[in-house]
Amino acid sequence: MMLAMTGPRLLLTLSLAIAAMSVALAVATDEPREVIRWTARSSFVLFALAYVARPATQLWPRAWSKRLLRERKWIGDGFAVSHLAHLIAIIWLASRDWSAFFAAQSPTILVATLMFVLLFAMAITSIDRVRKAMPRRAWLALHRTGMHLALIVFVSSYAGRLALGPVWLVPNAILVAIAAIRGAAWLRSRAAQRAAQPA
Repeated sequence: MMLAMTGPRLLLTLSLAIAAMSVALAVATDEPREVIRWTARSSFVLFALAYVARPATQLWPRAWSKRLLRERKWIGDGFAVSHLAHLIAIIWLASRDWSAFFAAQSPTILVATLMFVLLFAMAITSIDRVRKAMPRRAWLALHRTGMHLALIVFVSSYAGRLALGPVWLVPNAILVAIAAIRGAAWLRSRAAQRAAQPA
């Protein structure tokens, strides 16, 4: 069913699934931490797919990678929806005791806040009319900065949990893999540019 979804329909399907998951967890557990935990996981999956879409197409120009690249915008918007649910759950948790919540935060909250701002700016600027109104260089800078910052946030989150058990090797391995794929595509692009230059 999901494979038949493309474009706005894919985004709608992702949004409904994330909303249903979040509401079900909230009702069943009355625990914002559960919603935070699972929306972090859905955000991670959607981020990884969006992050690797273009480099995967450059390295392996197959039907599956081209399909992934075509849907990257909608997957990225799904990432924003998932993180919006994540933010709502964080606010729910904080509202139980604002002073205790902020007292428990480290300076990394500033990076997380910047991540939310950039992510929602990316979602807004993915709207065709807005994107066309922006200088291309500014649009690319925003989206590249946001994607790389998201990678850093996920790495800092999951790397710190490796000591908790081997299960955390999985997300860390995925992060290493997608970073390696993106790096390999960049190196191939640079090599092609050098080869195209006149001797």
